Amino acid sequence: MKTTASKHREIRYFGYPIDPSLYQQVIDTITAINLGGDTRKLCEQAAETLIAITDAGFDAYYERPAQLANISSTLKRATDAGIHAVQKGIHLVIRKLIKNRSIKDLERLANNFSYLVCVDDTDASKAYACFQLEESLYQRVVANMRRVHEDPNIESYRRDVIVSVEDLIGAGIDVFYTKPVSEADIGRITRKAADIGISTVQKGSNAVVHRLFKDMDYATLLPMAEYFETLLHSEVQTYKRRFMKAGA
Repeated sequence: MKTTASKHREIRYFGYPIDPSLYQQVIDTITAINLGGDTRKLCEQAAETLIAITDAGFDAYYERPAQLANISSTLKRATDAGIHAVQKGIHLVIRKLIKNRSIKDLERLANNFSYLVCVDDTDASKAYACFQLEESLYQRVVANMRRVHEDPNIESYRRDVIVSVEDLIGAGIDVFYTKPVSEADIGRITRKAADIGISTVQKGSNAVVHRLFKDMDYATLLPMAEYFETLLHSEVQTYKRRFMKAGA
């Protein structure tokens, strides 16, 4: 007979490890916002923290895969240029969105931070920046990774792998951008400019994905699939849940 806990559907996350200093930076930012104070300084602190989280994401989602792909120096220069442009674009969007926010907006952002940082169930020293995946996307990613393990004929599913990675990027943008923006009290002009910026970021990210994967051979894709599997999590808790369970 199944226990009550086992009847609950597992929550699926996609996320990358963050080091202890970044984890502490996130917690310090949440705490500072909840204590209140100079909103200008809090906006700057929140922006720098979100930028640090996204920069760690670039290391996990681009630098590490690029190393595994062992791509040519020419292609690496091209993809580096593309990803660095994307990175700068995200920095600009973040600073534009968080500048001059009200304390209510900052409190919503702090609440979002508390859901975006996860801690390993069995090892509290392991923290991740992660977001919940829809079950259908999670299962599709898992199925594509399984195909990589089982089928060396990469051309039969290359497109599916590329689409899965694009959809993971899109899911991340929904969590890190679309939801916070929909909740924020920002002007129409600011929102329009930010929307254009994030649209450019997404197009640039997808272009880099295509460059990396379009000619990748099976020997390179296999370790890449194994790496992406390490970014799928189910045995973690969000900081919010862990914090509340501790009775704080």
